[in-house]
Amino acid sequence: MRPLIGLALLVTAAAVNGKPLPQPVIDMHLHAFKIGDAAGAASCPGSRRRFYPPIDPRAPFQPGKFIACTNPFRAPLTDEGLMRDSIAMLSKYNVRHAITSGDLPDVQRWRAAAPDRIVPAIAFAEDVNKYSPDQFRRLHAAGEFSVFAEVENEYLGVSPADPRWEPYFALAEELDIPVGIHMGEGPINGGHFPGYEAYRVRFTSPLLLEGVLVKHPKLRIYAMHYGSPMVEQTIAMMFTYPNLYIDVACNDWMMPRAQFYAQLKQMVDAGFEKRIMFGSDQIYWPQGIGEAISSIQHAPFLSASQKRDILYNNAARFLRLSPAQIKADRIARS
Repeated sequence: MRPLIGLALLVTAAAVNGKPLPQPVIDMHLHAFKIGDAAGAASCPGSRRRFYPPIDPRAPFQPGKFIACTNPFRAPLTDEGLMRDSIAMLSKYNVRHAITSGDLPDVQRWRAAAPDRIVPAIAFAEDVNKYSPDQFRRLHAAGEFSVFAEVENEYLGVSPADPRWEPYFALAEELDIPVGIHMGEGPINGGHFPGYEAYRVRFTSPLLLEGVLVKHPKLRIYAMHYGSPMVEQTIAMMFTYPNLYIDVACNDWMMPRAQFYAQLKQMVDAGFEKRIMFGSDQIYWPQGIGEAISSIQHAPFLSASQKRDILYNNAARFLRLSPAQIKADRIARS
């Protein structure tokens, strides 16, 4: 993690219009993307219609057909607007640290704009050989990234146990670099989403992580989207492998709220509230950050301490924040 910044600066910046900020939050899943074709595109928070619309299988794929909610979030129109609005939301909701991935130049741009909040991450994305393990080692040593995230094996149509990932997992274990791997729902319409045609549902299975965890018992790894909807498999894996954590990103605001709450409660009831971490998976809709936080804050089955664990404490432990950093994050409320 980055060096602790001055406590005086934190305290001075904490109050907005004389009002104390909310309690601190850690977002384990943020993206520094370019807006591209998503400019102005709508997203429907917690709407069942957004994810399960009627589709004519004979008709051409049309992303706009999925937007059917009354008050959708709208993406900003420019790259600068996306970065500005996202960072503003991090500030508004007191997100002290946001694990942020994307192309390295974009991540660096966001980090320069908010060095006290953006924690740089590097993705194993479309081309797994974009950087060699030795290049990763040098980039990490230079402080260019702190987290391997997100590993996008599902979008490549391969298992996380595929041999091509092995040198990177070995490097992450050696250097004690946290790893975030996508394990959850993907593109709608059978994977025929432009650019994601290789996605396969079967690689969502958390059981596929077992070989990785057996071979790398010291690896700090978290399953993004908690293997949804295969929650029973997630519970089985977390029971056996205590170094496996999860995040609830995207499911906590984009998916139907009843579905998300049922899955979250199942994992909490199984006793894993200390290894569930908050994430937004904010891509193009900055308002999703607040919506995701609200879904945890208003979960009727969570105690106050469980909400604090999910929103901050569990990630602070997973990321090994220093006591001084945790104290600074808490002071920055007043």
